Amino acid sequence: MKRRTMLQQLAGWAAAAGLVGRTRADVRARRIVVVGAGIVGAAVAFRLARRGARVTILDKAGPAAGATSRSFAWINADVSKRPQHYHELNRLGLWSYRSLEQELPGLPVQWGGALQWQSDARASEDLRRQVHEQQQWGYPIRLIDEREIRDLEPELRVDGIRAAAFAEQEGFLDPAATTCRLLDAAVHAGAELRAPCEATGLDVRAHGVTTVRTSCGDVAADVVVVAAGVHTPAIAAMAAVPVPLVPAPGLLVHTPPLPSRLHRVVVGPAAHIKQYRDGRVVIGDDLGPPASAAHQPLAAQPLDFPDEAIRAIHAQRLLREAAQYLPALGAAPVDRVTVGWRPMPKDGYPIVGSSRECPNLYVAVTHSGVTLAPILSELATIEILDEVEVQALAPYRLSRFSAG
Repeated sequence: MKRRTMLQQLAGWAAAAGLVGRTRADVRARRIVVVGAGIVGAAVAFRLARRGARVTILDKAGPAAGATSRSFAWINADVSKRPQHYHELNRLGLWSYRSLEQELPGLPVQWGGALQWQSDARASEDLRRQVHEQQQWGYPIRLIDEREIRDLEPELRVDGIRAAAFAEQEGFLDPAATTCRLLDAAVHAGAELRAPCEATGLDVRAHGVTTVRTSCGDVAADVVVVAAGVHTPAIAAMAAVPVPLVPAPGLLVHTPPLPSRLHRVVVGPAAHIKQYRDGRVVIGDDLGPPASAAHQPLAAQPLDFPDEAIRAIHAQRLLREAAQYLPALGAAPVDRVTVGWRPMPKDGYPIVGSSRECPNLYVAVTHSGVTLAPILSELATIEILDEVEVQALAPYRLSRFSAG
């Protein structure tokens, strides 16, 4: 999709929603509190502040302290991004980063595409079918063979694959550094960042939230944006707004800088791997939630291992799995190991928009926070400041969980 086409599509969504525009004076009068300084909250705050709104950002720990810093941070419209409307939203997320790089030069984004493959017969057939489907949607992804994989990534061991694909427009980023850059830009545009500063309550009147009570004083609000990751349900519940999330833990092993071996994201059946320009390697894997997770509030899930022995076991397991594809990682030193409880809506799709119960409480929570942060921030800013409903976000309203 060309940049012009993307902009035309965004303009069409806003026009179809009845956009009449707001003057800068109108925007400057809006007091907006953004709860959460992860990558989604930072991007939303940046866009709102750039439009001239009076933005206050709250986070009880600090920038990128939650799921953002524990994200693999793959920017993608991967074959798992289905149906088509969700694929298109993620694809616009990719293109929004290209625009964001122009606004914030030096953003720590690395392009080069993504390789993935399967060895199991059924999974391989699924991959071929999904690639064909995305090609029908016009996405630049293609099936490749072992020879092309070796051309793209000479050090990969890829024996025994049955199907492989290359998505040339995808990339990855340093999530914590990107979030801090967005927050710095938001503050430069006039936003105020308060962290650590915990939202402890919401004063709600008939027309919505009037004040956010915090550990560092009350903040008056015309709109409250809840982009607090796994803490979103607890914050929204203060206004009697239910937000259904489910446990979705992920494991990351980070190494110190190593010799350059990879140039793009690689995704194998057992692990996914990326390497930053400075040599650091990140290896990721999904973890099934423990049986007790279903009985605990999502925000109460542990953010670390119970002891160093268990941490070391998981680190060595993931290094062994990654070494199947990149043998040099088998003996790689470990800098740190993180468990991230990612904000996963109950049906897997983003939750974006105002609630029926509290019209000026705007929720923005999604599993694909890294990919979607720039496009969701653009669309959310239109909805919040111009008081319209962007049609592209229609499938992602909170009301879908209570429909019928």
